[in-house]
Amino acid sequence: MSARIRSIQATNTDAFIENLDKIPIPSSHQQIFISRYPQTSLIDRLDITEITCYWMTLSDGMGTIDPSLEKLNHLIMTTTSDGQGTIFMEGIEWLTSLHGFDAVHSMIRSLSEKVSMSDWYIYFAISGESFSQRDRSRLYREAPLLDLDALQENIKPVGLKDDFVNKPAQQSSVEIDLNDDGTPKLVLLTKLPRSGFTKQILQRRILQWRRMGLDTSDIESSLYSKDEEKMYIKYAEIEENIRRATELERYVISAVGDTQERTIALFRIRQLTGLDELEKIYFSD
Repeated sequence: MSARIRSIQATNTDAFIENLDKIPIPSSHQQIFISRYPQTSLIDRLDITEITCYWMTLSDGMGTIDPSLEKLNHLIMTTTSDGQGTIFMEGIEWLTSLHGFDAVHSMIRSLSEKVSMSDWYIYFAISGESFSQRDRSRLYREAPLLDLDALQENIKPVGLKDDFVNKPAQQSSVEIDLNDDGTPKLVLLTKLPRSGFTKQILQRRILQWRRMGLDTSDIESSLYSKDEEKMYIKYAEIEENIRRATELERYVISAVGDTQERTIALFRIRQLTGLDELEKIYFSD
C-alpha cells in the first residue's frame, strides 16, 4: 500500500474536479488529468494551461490515449519515472466495464508499487456505488480513500482572510438572472483584490463572465502568463469594461425601443467592443 496513490469518492467528473481544489499541490509539480472527456469539455472545469489532459478514446489525435490498460499503464509508468508531479484519473468504472475488474485492479496494484518509489502522486476517482463491497475494499487496499474533510482541517492558505478564501466558491455558483428575451443579465461581481489574487481565481471569474455571455477572449490569453502582476492589471482593465458594459446594457434595455438598434447594441456590449462609441450615443448630453 502506497501513501502516494489514493482514491477520491466521486460519482462523476464534476464532483471529482471539485474535490481537486482541496488537495494541496506544489507549484513545481507537473499535473496530468486522464479523463473520458476531451479538453474542449474540460476547459470550463479545469485550468488546462497548468494541467496536461489526456482523453481516453479510440480516436487518434493530439492529447488522446487509447483506453487499453497496457497503454495507460505505459503512459503513467513512463511519466512517473522521473520528476515530480500529480496524476488525476477518472473513468475507472468505465475501464472496468471494458476490461473487467481483475485486470483494472491488477493495473492499480502495479502502479501502487511503482509510484511508491517515485516523487509522484496519483488520485483515482472512485464511485463507491459502482462496485461491490468486496471489490471496493480491494481497490481501497491499493489506493486508500482520501479523507478530504480531515485534509481541509489541516490546511489553510497562508496570508488570506477566511472571508476571501470562501469567496471564490460562493461566486462560482452565483445564479445569473435573465433578461426578458432569455439572455443572461450582466451583473457586477465583487471586485477581486490584489491580495491573494491567483490564476485559479481569475479562471473562475472568467467562467462567470462567460456564463453571462461576455466575450472573454481578450483576457483568456493572460492565463498563459506567469506574471500575476500583469495578469491582475489585465483583469482590472476588463473589470472596468464590464462595469461600463453593464451600465450600457441597463440603459439600452430600458430606453431603446427600436428592435434592430437594440439587438446590435446588445451584441456589441457582449463583445465588449465599441463601448466608447456607445457611451457617446447614449450617455452624452
